[in-house]
Amino acid sequence: MKALALSLIRHSPLPTEFQEKLLFFGKMGYWPNFQKPRSYNEKVNWRKLRSTNKLYVKCADKLAVREYVRERIGEEYLVPVLFSGPSITPDELLALGDNIVVKTNHDSGSVHLIRENSRETAEAVCEKIAQSLKVNYGRRTREWWYARIRPKVFVEKLLSDEDGTPAWDFKFFIFQRPDPEGPKILIEVDFERNTPHHHRSFYDEHGNLVDWIDADIVIDDVPNHRTPFPKLSRYEEMREAALKLAEGFDHVRVDMYHVREKVYFGEMTFSEGGGRSRWTPRTFDYLLGSFWDLNPKNERPVEPIPAVRQQVTRQDPVKRVYQSGKKGLKNLLESLAVGTDRFLRFLSLPYLVATSVNREECRRNSILVYLDFLYIFFRLGGYPDHYTACRLWEKPKSEWKFFYGRGYDPRAIARRNRRARRAECDVLFEDKEVCYQLCQSFGFPLPAQHAVLDPNDDLEPALTDIFDQSTTETLYLKPVGGDGGRGVCVASKRGEHITLRESSAPSRAVSPREFALSFRSVVQERVTQHPDLDALFPGALNTVRIASLFTPEKDVHIVGAFLRIGRGDNFVDNGDQGGIGAAINLDSGQLARHASDNRGQEFEQHPDTSFAFGSLTLPHWPALIELAREVLRRFAPYNKFLGMDIGLSPFGPVLIEVNDIFDCGRFESVVGPIFKDPDVLRCAKEFGLITHRRFD
Repeated sequence: MKALALSLIRHSPLPTEFQEKLLFFGKMGYWPNFQKPRSYNEKVNWRKLRSTNKLYVKCADKLAVREYVRERIGEEYLVPVLFSGPSITPDELLALGDNIVVKTNHDSGSVHLIRENSRETAEAVCEKIAQSLKVNYGRRTREWWYARIRPKVFVEKLLSDEDGTPAWDFKFFIFQRPDPEGPKILIEVDFERNTPHHHRSFYDEHGNLVDWIDADIVIDDVPNHRTPFPKLSRYEEMREAALKLAEGFDHVRVDMYHVREKVYFGEMTFSEGGGRSRWTPRTFDYLLGSFWDLNPKNERPVEPIPAVRQQVTRQDPVKRVYQSGKKGLKNLLESLAVGTDRFLRFLSLPYLVATSVNREECRRNSILVYLDFLYIFFRLGGYPDHYTACRLWEKPKSEWKFFYGRGYDPRAIARRNRRARRAECDVLFEDKEVCYQLCQSFGFPLPAQHAVLDPNDDLEPALTDIFDQSTTETLYLKPVGGDGGRGVCVASKRGEHITLRESSAPSRAVSPREFALSFRSVVQERVTQHPDLDALFPGALNTVRIASLFTPEKDVHIVGAFLRIGRGDNFVDNGDQGGIGAAINLDSGQLARHASDNRGQEFEQHPDTSFAFGSLTLPHWPALIELAREVLRRFAPYNKFLGMDIGLSPFGPVLIEVNDIFDCGRFESVVGPIFKDPDVLRCAKEFGLITHRRFD
């Protein structure tokens, strides 16, 4: 019941701050004030909702913070790390031996102590770690700094005394004070953790039991036994190290270890208990809050605003008001666009069920299909027009969240235009004339392009001149702004006669005199296709669609690839024109055993040539992959998510088109869900392309 209530609040349309207030009230029992916070927990929530200090990201990352510690207090305070990486296998964990601690760097609580390692233990821990790595902890808890940490697993040597007792964990709550007395310190020590006898005690900086109030201090019902402070040979050193690490933060909790006459650093925490730790009695929550001199100036970004901009802001209040109003209006219009779009799409769901589901393939009851659509729409935040193509009815619902589908969400589009794409440069991808010229300047292998014709040009003499000047017998006429194969025409010359066919009616051939060109179109020669692909289907140039992204680390990542294959009497291979697609193994270039069309129908053999898809390994595959990488490197300043269509001639790959791949519905129907790839998921999150909490 508690989990259900939490989920309902988290996924409600209520403002974020009001959601946090509801959750706070449910746990703490009193209504909070986040605007003018007084209690300790209220101030933690103020930090979650309003702070901007980017140093939190580095210091909360249990691996990245090691560099910060090394610079502040030295290497000798760091616990040796035996392993770190994006994931870990049971074999890797088993090889590290006994007495180890397995942790994740991006959350709280994912800590596993292994005294005696075994295959069974390693497998169980790896499974738990894998689940933790999938969770965006910071997004779930609204601690934004955790959300910006790239999840990793790491393994440390277990710190313990000679008798095997784990090292004591000393949690220093440090509050920077403006008075001459210096920082205020509260120390929490947990005893017999992970046992039924777990208890804790609280001390001041001199190791005295706290007597600031006439009651025992308790957090979240863990007993306080008022145990005397342990006798430590290097306590002063430990305290001074914690204070050095806390410098520059108005408040932070620094965890330290004292074991075998040595001091070690543990971690740094900026939001104790997520801002919902029940301090009992409640008066102590307010007393602790009074120690925290919450100064918004101390929460400024690590990268300061340039002095010139500060000066303009101070001297020009009218401009500041204007910019604030402009930003507010922009956010309001964006919110209205999102709400209107989702409302209209919700109304269209019954129509989508009736028209988009291929009943020859999907035998699922219509009511159940409609419930599936509602699940995708509300729970996953998507629009289910990829349901049929991706055959989601066959897949477990737990897998659906990994399908990005069609990128219609205005919020995601707006964020993408700010972070991953320059919208003003869309002409490079939407205009085939401009894109061809740019690719030509880069020296990419391209089909020969002879002219660009306007609808009012006299078609017959123009085509006659092009055919007379070239040796080809086939020309493609492509609308400069077309997509999906729409409006593409093929001109063929047999003897002295020229005929044209359009992709919308490929079996109907007419003379140039009877044909009216509807769009400004580029005229290209048909690429001579490699014999292996000609044997698969000779009626069209079968192109490879490669999806790629340029990561924040400036690396090229190939998301996946599939071969687009023509079908019937059509001369284009686009899925919207009846084409089918077969996934390609990125390592070998071999086609998958099955191909599919836009309606979710699957084939093991080509329906026209009976060619078995799985028997073909694409020629020139390494060269094709390298061409795709180089294209993305060149175009990355304009768009970091690209799909390339590449043909294969007897001599190597030929770049046909460069496309924006924000709409992934067709791609995923062939290759599979793109968010199964952790690098793609990470980049999508960093670029703001996931606007719904499907991974919470």
